Amino acid sequence: MTRDQLADRLAHLDPGASLTIEESMLAPIFGADRLTADVIQAIEAFAVERRCSFSLHTDGRTVPCFEKDDLF
Repeated sequence: MTRDQLADRLAHLDPGASLTIEESMLAPIFGADRLTADVIQAIEAFAVERRCSFSLHTDGRTVPCFEKDDLF
């Protein structure tokens, strides 16, 4: 998946819907081998630009997730 494809998928989410992406797929979209603090910050900014929030649980038990804001 490319960054443009991710942006398109986020744009088409219904309010309140979520999209999970494996960390191994997400890091390369943002030009990295793994999710570092700087990459996570870039992903969060990317999400906000698309009216979404991004969550990453560092316990390794959940998959990174984008959630579409429920307000327009």
